[in-house]
Amino acid sequence: MLKCQSCGATYEPIQRDGSQYFHACAPLSRSELKAAVAAGKIKLPKGETVDDAHARRTYERPNKRDENLKATRGKGATEIKAEGAGAVELEP
Repeated sequence: MLKCQSCGATYEPIQRDGSQYFHACAPLSRSELKAAVAAGKIKLPKGETVDDAHARRTYERPNKRDENLKATRGKGATEIKAEGAGAVELEP
């Protein structure tokens, strides 16, 4: 079991059926967006609420991890798209 250091998700890189799982962080949730706006990390257009902003747009994490491969073959076939803050193995 791995834990993503960017978003906190936990996941198995190899699924029960033997297939690989390539984690990619989800966009900010409404509560995460609200916290980022309150902390001044994200500025919304004048008069727009967090609910409006969350419904209208997707806010990606600044340090998003995306384990999907850059290419299916050749150059990039072994490189993930974005390392983010990395992932750590959890104790069983």
